[in-house]
Amino acid sequence: MRMIIKSVLFNILAIIFTSNIIVAQEIATTRNRPRPTRENISDEQLAMLKSNRSKQIEFRNAFRESLSGNQLDILTNPELSKESKIKAFRESLSGNQVSMMKTHRKEIRVQKNVLMNTLGNQQRMRIRKMAVSRTQLNRALYRRARLNRRPPRI
Repeated sequence: MRMIIKSVLFNILAIIFTSNIIVAQEIATTRNRPRPTRENISDEQLAMLKSNRSKQIEFRNAFRESLSGNQLDILTNPELSKESKIKAFRESLSGNQVSMMKTHRKEIRVQKNVLMNTLGNQQRMRIRKMAVSRTQLNRALYRRARLNRRPPRI
């Protein structure tokens, strides 16, 4: 009787152990999804992405050149918190800089729409999957950072 119980318990433990290994492998393969390669992107789309990237770099450089010394001091001040830097920086923006940022946002939306119109169904699905996994990753990192900031319980 004891021998039968021992063998049954051993078999149950073996089944549980192997099922955990299989589940862990499935989770690992779903987390390591392959990213879309350049082979999945047409030459036209690649050229569009490169031109969009160069426009973003040009805007960034032009915006940096438009910054005053006071604005640079605000951004590099180590005494200010991140939120107070953002608030002070936004208050110090000139009308020209604000309009520059608004037009840049509009251009980005237009470029995004043009690119999305060239995508096929499979490409759209891959982008959506990447966005979901990236959102989940960001949430996990945010939770971990938030947990690390909590004061220790006494």
